[in-house]
Amino acid sequence: MRVVSLTLVVALGLASTAAAADLELGKKVYGQKCTACHGPDGKGNAKMAAGLKVAIPPLAAAAAKPEAEVRKTVVEGKKPMPAYGQALSPDELDAVLAYVKDLGSK
Repeated sequence: MRVVSLTLVVALGLASTAAAADLELGKKVYGQKCTACHGPDGKGNAKMAAGLKVAIPPLAAAAAKPEAEVRKTVVEGKKPMPAYGQALSPDELDAVLAYVKDLGSK
């Protein structure tokens, strides 16, 4: 029983460390690929929106959508947002989606 409990504690600790690492990678990717339009806080860059003549919705809207829908938008793009499917590795894509969901929930 003691070994099972210790194993569970270690597994949960590793899972939260992995999640934190994923959010750090997501933050890095977001900073490189997304901040220019979506802003550092996920609320949109008003100057970029005005220049592109589009509305850039807050990422809270994306955080409320099904992950598959947000993933498709990131991978395939949605005018005027470019596609990032070829620019991101699967790990980067997963990480930035997790970061966007976390950022949008704040």
